[in-house]
Amino acid sequence: MSLHTNLRGRLRNTSLPRNHGLMPVFEAVVNSIHSIEEKGNTDQGRIVLTILREPQGEMDIGGASCAPILGFKVTDNGCGFNDVNFDSFQTLDSDHKIDKGCRGVGRLLWLKAFDQVLVSSVFSNEGKFSHRDFTFNSSHGVHGDNVTLSEQGSTGSVITLNDFDKAYRKAVPSGIEAIANALLEHCLWYFVRECGVPQVYVEDGLETVSLYQLFEAHMHS
Repeated sequence: MSLHTNLRGRLRNTSLPRNHGLMPVFEAVVNSIHSIEEKGNTDQGRIVLTILREPQGEMDIGGASCAPILGFKVTDNGCGFNDVNFDSFQTLDSDHKIDKGCRGVGRLLWLKAFDQVLVSSVFSNEGKFSHRDFTFNSSHGVHGDNVTLSEQGSTGSVITLNDFDKAYRKAVPSGIEAIANALLEHCLWYFVRECGVPQVYVEDGLETVSLYQLFEAHMHS
């Protein structure tokens, strides 16, 4: 028997408290960690979480407050959205990564706090590199999937979470230090385990925070 899924209904029945609005972003970073592990290059793995803000006018330069956050971008050099990973992404409650404790619902949280998700990814396909683009939103689900040959010589993905819901935006910290500390707390298990963790950075304009250095500082203190 085939069961149909109503995406809007699933979103309506998915809970995400206002003060947990960064959880979808952190889960995207965890997905990148898993992608790098799947590729088998944890030692050379690199993940960058970029904070996307409203442009600041000249009058705001040097002000104490941060510009409102519009979204986030997560860039990694993992294995990319190959056909297996793409099929899993399209399957709610997928058991593709159940051995890692994943429940296959993280991308639902993306659409609780963000209106639109853009995915651009390069993956290896029978010795060649392919580029995949698609969009994910509550209106049309996963759509616009386009796969072409890529001249890029390595795999990786860029996930852009756009249009941060104002209700969530107002309830979460907006400074880079606070976001980096919260991300480290969310991913702490990956830093304390023996098999290591990729390099993870948080970028906000010209400012960059290394989670590894942040972890070392906390361990030292």
